[in-house]
Order: sequence, then structure tokens, then C-alpha cells
Amino acid sequence: MPVGARAAIIDGPGKAPVVRSINLANLRNDEVLVRTVVTGICHTDVAWADGQLFDSFPVVLGHESAGVVERVGASVSRVNRGDRVAIALTHHCGHCRYCETGRPVLCPARPDDPGRLWHDDRPLRQGFGTGGFAELIIVREGSTIPVPDNVPLAAAALVGCATSTGLGAVFNIAEVGYGSSVAILGAGGVGLNVLLGCAVGGADPIVVADPDPDRRLLASELGATHVIEPDERAFREISASGYEYVFECAGRREPMELAIQLAERGGTVTLIGAPPPDVEIRINALDFVPSQKRILACETGNVRPDVDFGRYFRLYARGKLPLDRLITGTIPLDSIGSGFQLSRDHRGVRTIVQITDE
Repeated sequence: MPVGARAAIIDGPGKAPVVRSINLANLRNDEVLVRTVVTGICHTDVAWADGQLFDSFPVVLGHESAGVVERVGASVSRVNRGDRVAIALTHHCGHCRYCETGRPVLCPARPDDPGRLWHDDRPLRQGFGTGGFAELIIVREGSTIPVPDNVPLAAAALVGCATSTGLGAVFNIAEVGYGSSVAILGAGGVGLNVLLGCAVGGADPIVVADPDPDRRLLASELGATHVIEPDERAFREISASGYEYVFECAGRREPMELAIQLAERGGTVTLIGAPPPDVEIRINALDFVPSQKRILACETGNVRPDVDFGRYFRLYARGKLPLDRLITGTIPLDSIGSGFQLSRDHRGVRTIVQITDE
């Protein structure tokens, strides 16, 4: 029978999140009911809430989640009741050409809304296919990844988005080589995970730019060889000819265009930030074409959950991915509005919403 839970609902663009009771549908055979323990506040959640990404409301947002399995559908075999799990963002079908060629994030079934949530008989959008700012969520079996006992659920939640995106950009998209020079524009949750990936992969130098001095300090502590203001002259003082790999993690036109300029001849630019829909970037064709630079797009790091999550959990357990350093605050579900404001103000790196107790 359907179950109820508390969830933070955004009724329309610019509206504050309000915690209300919702109803969840009966489980289908391939679905899993997860009790959400923690969900990180990602900037894309706030951008959706503010009407900058999508015009789909009312919605329950939250996509960087981990929790404990409550129930499983009749055909589910990979997880059982009581298992600790992280939620993957692929929600893929598993049998289309994208899934079978290792690109599940491009699966055409991924953006479909599962239609599993209601409030007062009104359907709710399950944001990013997860709706993690709720005590209970329903996802397909393939979106649940078991979490080892030596990995806290808060760190596992970050793996679901910020870490998968950042490290995936380094290893799955750009394929950064050992000893390569790297520039990173933006030191938020994704940018710092790009940094961690580059450090694990042995890049050198790793130059991180961010206007916030606290984020620059954290980047330095996490392995950046240089931390600077986001200014082209400062980048050129370190490497006049540019960088082999440049990662843009800010989601604005200016750093995207700067990233392209900073790549050396034959260099690779990876654009990760999620800008508003009307943002366009300009490229000087006569300069770009003979340079043989590459521009790559990155959505969630082309994550392959069954391959990548386990690797990231092992790196965390060995002390190679200090994800706890990225968590700069924890709040209860009823204070989620204040957490959204922290993200808007670019204060801290990741605020974690503690939704239930593990």
C-alpha cells in the first residue's frame, strides 16, 4: 500500500522550500524504497528552485543522497532491506545503446519522471529522478549502490553527484594523464572533486582559481599546487603557454570562455558548470581551429555507477579522497531554506541535510 513521508516541496520558481507530508506510490517490481538519511545541497538544486534551469513545479529536489533500504520490489536482487546505499543519478534502462556502451547518463529513459509522488492528490515532480529532500524516496534498482561499512553515508552521498561529476570529468571525460598541467576554474563541490581526481592521477601543476579565499585555502590543503584569483594574467604567470587540461566548474559564460582561452595548443577543455538556458559562449574560430584544442561537455562525469562508485569508496577508505573536508555544515530537514541560502551566497562547500538517523 502507498506510504507517507515528509518532504521539502518547491511550489514554484523563487518559492522557499516548505516541508509537508507527501504520499509515495506502491513499489513496482524493479523499484526500491529508501529511507533517506542524508542529502547534500547542490547548486543545481537551488538553480532549479530559483527557476534558472527548469520550469517544472511543484517539485521535490535533492539528488546527492544516501540512506537505508526499507523495501524492495519483487524482482530486485542487488539490495535487501537494511542495506546502506548511495543513490546514483543515471536511472538508466540498462539495454539501450548508450547503456551498453558505458554511457548510462545519456540513456533516453533517464530524464523521465517516474510519477511516484503526490501531495494532496496533486502529482509532484521527483527532481532529477531522486527527490532526495524527503524522508523516503523510490528509485529503480539500478540507481541503488551498496555502501561499504567503512564509508559514512554523508561521504557516500557526495559520491552520488559532486564526486562522480568531478572525478568522472577527470578520468571518464578528459582522461587526464600523469604529470599533465591542469587549470580548474571554480572551487565549489565539483571543482574540488576535480582537484582531488587530478591529485590522485598525478597531475602537476594543478592551478585552482576561485574568488573566495576560504575555498582557495581549502584547495591548497587538498593538493592544489597554486591557488589564485580567477584572472587570466594570474594563470599566465604560472604557465604562459596555457594548460594541457582546463576544467570549468562555475556555470557562467565568462569562466567558460576563459577556460577555452587558457588551454594550450592541442589542449582539452571540459565544461562542467550548469548555466541558465539562455547562456551562449563565444569562440574566435580563426584562433580555435588551427589550435586543435578540444572542448568536451560533462554531465555527472559520464558516471558508470557499478564501476565508479566502488572505486571512489575504496579511494575514500584509503584516505585518498578526503570528502569529509568538503562538508561544511549539517542542518535538519526543517532548516532546508537556510541551506539553500548558503548555496546562493556561495558560503561553504557542501551543506548536508540530515533527514533521518542512520
